[in-house]
Amino acid sequence: MHVLFTYSVKRLNFSFSHALKLLSKTKFLVMEYADLKTFSCYKENNYEAAVETLNSLQSNASVLEKARLQKDRQAITNVPFTEKYLNRLGIPLDKIDQQLKIIHVSGTKGKGSTCAFCESILRYHGLKTGFYSSPHLIEVRERIRINGKPLSKEEFARYFWEVYNPLKNYMDDEHDMPAYFKFMTIMAFYVFLNEKVEVAIFEVGIGGLYDCTNVIRKPVVVGITSLGLDHVSLLGNTVEKIAFHKAGIMKPLVPTYTVSDQPGESLNILAEKALDIKCPLYIVPSLDEYHWAPYQIKLGLSGKVQWKNASLALQLSRAFLNPKIESVSAEQDKCIFPVSALPFQIHLPDALGLAQTFWPGRSQILRLKTATFYIDGAHTPESIEACVEWFLHASASSKRRQKRVLIFNTTGDRNASLLLAPLKRCQFDVAIFCSNIIGAANESASKDLLNLMVTKDQQVRRSNVNSDAWLENGFRFNGTSSQKQMVVALPTINTALNYVNDKLVDNETDGLDVLVTGSLHLVGGVLSLLDPDHNFLLVNKTNSVSPKTS
Repeated sequence: MHVLFTYSVKRLNFSFSHALKLLSKTKFLVMEYADLKTFSCYKENNYEAAVETLNSLQSNASVLEKARLQKDRQAITNVPFTEKYLNRLGIPLDKIDQQLKIIHVSGTKGKGSTCAFCESILRYHGLKTGFYSSPHLIEVRERIRINGKPLSKEEFARYFWEVYNPLKNYMDDEHDMPAYFKFMTIMAFYVFLNEKVEVAIFEVGIGGLYDCTNVIRKPVVVGITSLGLDHVSLLGNTVEKIAFHKAGIMKPLVPTYTVSDQPGESLNILAEKALDIKCPLYIVPSLDEYHWAPYQIKLGLSGKVQWKNASLALQLSRAFLNPKIESVSAEQDKCIFPVSALPFQIHLPDALGLAQTFWPGRSQILRLKTATFYIDGAHTPESIEACVEWFLHASASSKRRQKRVLIFNTTGDRNASLLLAPLKRCQFDVAIFCSNIIGAANESASKDLLNLMVTKDQQVRRSNVNSDAWLENGFRFNGTSSQKQMVVALPTINTALNYVNDKLVDNETDGLDVLVTGSLHLVGGVLSLLDPDHNFLLVNKTNSVSPKTS
């Protein structure tokens, strides 16, 4: 008792003296109470103010570089620090365990699409859904969705300040605030709890083991999508090392589903983790093995690659709705993992959910008067391969071949030559390389897309590196085109689109086929300029689901 009393007195003395120091250094602005109340209401309901404050939580380029040098030490603090900030907000992990039913998904390729399929299926089953994803394409509010729709600007602002203010008011020191992604993860938990969602779908940010979302201790089911090489400076330079991180979200007794064609020994890594923690691991069947009658296979997302994501989503959704189906007893230590998951009868909510799924910026086609834009945020060699297959198939519907234009960028530690290699099959007439900087044309979107983690000079230099990689590898263009072979490096997305409009559009042609790929941030910037009203974010799918006809 004496020790506690002494500590309290010291703490009180410290607080009082600290307040006096602050008081002596503070310049006051006299403000009427009514004005203060008005300003407070404005701030709490102002989306732009929330975004600006959120951006202040980004690490700048120099800080990020220092963190990369200490990546292991930094990474292992992600989960405990996220838990610390959740506690500060009054959300202990026990509350998450008890009040949120969660689907947790990691992977290298297709995790966003898989989560989108899941969300749509479960919504058509009548559940109130919450979906947390990253990155956003245009506006940060896209990252948190309720029933498939991003939070409104008013909702985002209100929830933002309800999370930000308590975290800010009770800092241990001036640096004691969560960084951008960590803050958004905390906010997602807060929103889903307040909205009382019946299922919360969390897409992992990077990796899995040390990802902020891995504060989740008791998900209903776990999914691991296709694996590959990405974020190698953080996760390792082999698929086996990456698989180790992705497997970090697997939990004891919680069923995990994955796809069959995992590269290298990565599937063995997942199986070893499953045996180690006694968690059932399933391989999902091919999409056409399910019992579809009387429906046809119809997906809201284009491309054959989406079949495996759709199958994974079907298994995750079924396991969520029927948690005891196909469960393997944790006592079966001799069970050999993985186990083949069984295909099942597709019902109307499943078929509708898959057909009505919309996930912008992935295999998306935007038809304008002078050009058709094929937009896909592929950013790994495997996803670029799938993007090429989709583009060649989708653009082949034209009566005659149109001029083909590539707009490309890639960032971080990704190998530009490796990503560009599959694109030579498209035989582009023009290749444009630009940064992810939007330019002056859309200042409001620029705030949501502001990236302080790299400097403008670094971004522009990277577009030149990408252009050089294209030329150095001897990529050739379509020889039948009257258009001269052109390779252009430009500083911003706006200048790239202006180049297409001013230099390439020819009234004598039927238009252009423009492929935009390589970076989700590039895709978001392009969409923000082509569709400034952001209508694409709330597209209502009209795919009907009808019985098969003979």
